Amino acid sequence: METRQTITDFMRYFSPAATTPPPGDLIQVSSATRRIAFAYERFRNTLEPDEEEILRRGSILRILERRLFEDRPPITIATTLLQELIRGNYIKPCPKSYAVRIGLRLKKAKQIYSHLDQEQADWFLKLVAASIDHELYPPHRQEALVHLMYHDTYRRVVWSDYYVAEEDRPTQLYLACHRALFAADNNELAYHYFVNHFSTWDKEELTPAEVDIIARELPSFQQKITQMLAHPARDRLTRLMRPVAVPYLTLRDILASNQADSLNSESEFEAVARDAINERIKLTRGRIAKRAWHSILFLFLTKTLLAFVVEIPYEKYILGQVHILALATNITFHPVLLFFLATTVRVPGERNTEGIIEQLKKIVSGEGELPTVVVTSPRHYGTTTWSAFAIFYAILFMFIFWLLFTFLDKLEFSLLAMFFFVVFLGLVSFLATRIRRSVDDLRIIPKKETATSAILSFLALPVLEFGRWLAQHIRQLNVLLFFMDRVLEAPFKILIDITEEWFDFVRDRREEIIE
Repeated sequence: METRQTITDFMRYFSPAATTPPPGDLIQVSSATRRIAFAYERFRNTLEPDEEEILRRGSILRILERRLFEDRPPITIATTLLQELIRGNYIKPCPKSYAVRIGLRLKKAKQIYSHLDQEQADWFLKLVAASIDHELYPPHRQEALVHLMYHDTYRRVVWSDYYVAEEDRPTQLYLACHRALFAADNNELAYHYFVNHFSTWDKEELTPAEVDIIARELPSFQQKITQMLAHPARDRLTRLMRPVAVPYLTLRDILASNQADSLNSESEFEAVARDAINERIKLTRGRIAKRAWHSILFLFLTKTLLAFVVEIPYEKYILGQVHILALATNITFHPVLLFFLATTVRVPGERNTEGIIEQLKKIVSGEGELPTVVVTSPRHYGTTTWSAFAIFYAILFMFIFWLLFTFLDKLEFSLLAMFFFVVFLGLVSFLATRIRRSVDDLRIIPKKETATSAILSFLALPVLEFGRWLAQHIRQLNVLLFFMDRVLEAPFKILIDITEEWFDFVRDRREEIIE
């Protein structure tokens, strides 16, 4: 099978990696503090279920907020940052040279940060966290894959109207490719454009004039990039790009497994592609299970905390009686429901696999037409039609929640217990939908919807809408997460640092005594 030049160029990003440095060159932490810190981070992340990359960047950001302005050399702060990430199991023990490179970034960050007001400084710190994450995990392959998919896809897209202005189409399509391939968040995407806009950021040292330029231009850049990332078409374009991304991810998996030679033989390529797809299905199932358990733990811990802190005192001292059945239901029902919804998701079948392989052949060889992607604006309704639909939806919304409250009242739930039940039902519906959506990363053939599933989806829509609103504000509502991040984390990490230094002291004294 002939391979087009673009694919050959892309394959160069998958050359053998550099040799691993000897153990003496690595930043090390004690196994005892590592186990303690990892347990803390594991518990903390159950309260905020999200992608691993986003959790890692979030951890870097929290460390920067605590450490960046300590009166210590940047390389020392960088070493401490890396030690925290190693203890939390976000990264493996890394070479000491990483601390030097990250220290240079921290020095530049402090210079620019001091010139910004608080809102801009907080936003800039998120870009610095993304910068450090790129230092730890260089995204060369990811960016090369995004470029490959973008240039291929741009020729396939038909813009049927002016929903996306002509001058915005390249940028919005590129962002959609990035989101579809790697679920990139806004901070990751903003940093990509920050590096391209401020090319001096990658220099080892910044002159005072260069610092002034970045600090002066950053507010307008922030406003521009924020508007760009919040474009009305972002979600629609991302949904359209997800099935387009599947064969490109399969190609990445084939090359990452050092099977580039299979591209020369069509039969061998088909076998390797099928293995890669099956492996990706296996990994997706594992990812779904992991996210489901994290979400279940989050629900169980939060519900149990609310039960003991709020619900039991309310029923005991205000109502005079604790309803055990309602309390037990409120604690156990939602985790069990989420478990059922997450574990019953079906992965695409053989027809989908054949479709991926067929598209992958066309991408690799450049021969044959790939499906056209049509971008249209959302359907617009007249005033009368929109008003009628809005009234009907509002009635449906109130009817569904009236049924829920009526049913719970029959089970003798208190008003507070009803409130907690409905709130967490909304959260479960949204979390389960987001977890089940992981399967869309494997699908290029649209899933067929039965009449039963369509009716259930219609009736569940108000609860899902409510859950989406709650999830968007979950950090503000999650008191335990706020307490851990803003109150407990700083003294806990200081205690870990002291323990680590104590272990180092004991180890050094033991070696001196032995000598």
